[in-house]
Amino acid sequence: MSGLMRTRCFVVGVALLSASAWAQEIPAGSLNASTVRIQNGPDSPPPAPSWDQRLKRIAGDFMGTRYRLGGSSQDTGLDCSGLIKQIWQRLGLADLPHQAANMAKLGVPVQLRDIQVGDLVFFNTTGKQNSHVGVYVGDGRFVHASSVLKKVTENSLTERYYQKTFNGIRRVAGFDSANDAPVISE
Repeated sequence: MSGLMRTRCFVVGVALLSASAWAQEIPAGSLNASTVRIQNGPDSPPPAPSWDQRLKRIAGDFMGTRYRLGGSSQDTGLDCSGLIKQIWQRLGLADLPHQAANMAKLGVPVQLRDIQVGDLVFFNTTGKQNSHVGVYVGDGRFVHASSVLKKVTENSLTERYYQKTFNGIRRVAGFDSANDAPVISE
């Protein structure tokens, strides 16, 4: 055996002995996913986006879409309930009715202090209860199809107009918290 070959065998042997000794030092059954932190390498897929991130991204995909009364298509235009219906479809959630007042009959009421990303926010913008709907995206903001601006936009619940016309919040996605949100493959 040549000197180079002996050196390689020695190095491989030491590495195997070291690995074996290391493995013997770990108590049986103590090595599991919660005790070993696996870091993403360059070839590892990125972690799946959270519920909040998925909803915000999908709602953001509609930003600037033109407003059209009765509209239910991103290509031809959306009204407020058409927007929410489309977002829910892309998330793989329940099929919602195409009317804000009917959406307001679904799910459970939520207090403002308990609002979460994905909750629906309702307004009286025409003199009728729950005549307008948007989806809460966090930080006091919601996405909706505005008939005034003629497009899908994002606004703050603290804006005077929305404070004045606010009707309430409903959780209609079929879960009680973001932790219960469905896992959605993209």
